[in-house]
Amino acid sequence: MAEKKISNKELAELSGIHPTSISKLKNADEIEQISGRVLNSLCNGLTKAYQAAGDNRIITPGDLFDYTFDHDGDPTTGDIQSKGLQKAENEQLSNPGKPAIPNTQVLWLTPNKEAS
Repeated sequence: MAEKKISNKELAELSGIHPTSISKLKNADEIEQISGRVLNSLCNGLTKAYQAAGDNRIITPGDLFDYTFDHDGDPTTGDIQSKGLQKAENEQLSNPGKPAIPNTQVLWLTPNKEAS
């Protein structure tokens, strides 16, 4: 929104989401849950805004979130970050001419039937 100077009201009109809901999402430090419908509407609304500004970029859910692994949950995965970094460092040593691959983590967003 900041990149294209889009207000909450403008995004609300483009996405069909209430401006107050957009404000709450925008100002939240953490979002525990978001429905697939809302996520889709946000992506569609922002894509329309970019296209209206002459930019053919398509906004995806990955453009909207930053994920930080917090080590909660399954204790067997608690060392996932250090293992990924160690692997990248080892690859850098074995391939000195190529850049190391950063530790990448995937976050799957699935619609919650109860929230729909």
